[in-house]
Amino acid sequence: MTEFSKAVAGCIASWGKRAAACNGDIECLERSAKELRECLDSAFPDSKKVELESDKVNYLLSSVFFLANRLSKANQGLAEFDRLMQSIEKSGKASRDGKENRKLYAKFHKDLDEILGRYF
Repeated sequence: MTEFSKAVAGCIASWGKRAAACNGDIECLERSAKELRECLDSAFPDSKKVELESDKVNYLLSSVFFLANRLSKANQGLAEFDRLMQSIEKSGKASRDGKENRKLYAKFHKDLDEILGRYF
């Protein structure tokens, strides 16, 4: 009898603890995401080993893997967004008035687009 749901829940719970302990450190979050993928790989057997191999089984397993992986990537993107917001707060509350503020606003959007491009 398979216990995919228990194994996947364990992988995600372990990842959540590791990710929370990273405290926003991007490299740490990347390592924890890699460990999540490795854990999911070990939880799901090769498709040759699944007795009821079918498109539906593969769809279910790959969907869970995909969603867990997206969650870890989104968490990395969120940590980078936190760092970006902290840098904006340090430079002061910028409005779009004035040449200097427009530059800061444009840089913010450029940095935000890069984060979105990397993680989403």
